[in-house]
Amino acid sequence: MELIDQLTAEHAALLKLAEEKKQVLIQNDMQRLSQLVKEEPIHLKRIEQLEQQRLAQMGTMTMTEWLQTHPEDVDSMRRLLQTIGQLKVLNELNAELLTQSLHYLNWHLELLIPEADDFTYGQSALDRAHFNRNA
Repeated sequence: MELIDQLTAEHAALLKLAEEKKQVLIQNDMQRLSQLVKEEPIHLKRIEQLEQQRLAQMGTMTMTEWLQTHPEDVDSMRRLLQTIGQLKVLNELNAELLTQSLHYLNWHLELLIPEADDFTYGQSALDRAHFNRNA
């Protein structure tokens, strides 16, 4: 089925973007990361359109039922599922890399910006001053 091949191609394009995103996260190139994030919706919209076409073509038939009646599509479906699986793994890795980057940035911010309590007397000092003033 040509639609399955088109879906595979769009997922492969997303996989390529995810691979580049991994490298960008490792290199901490936030400008390029921003560009990559803007490119993803283009592929996602195309995947959504293709999926709608696939549903219109297949009707209520499941993919398993389709493959039973169209065995020639088994290899195409296998490639699609393999690409989706690789994309899922890479997206999970990128999410972890992004989380680590955020933790690293927060740690640096905490080192650079002292706690607000360092500049004030703190609530306990204010409570004592209020108590002494009333006595």
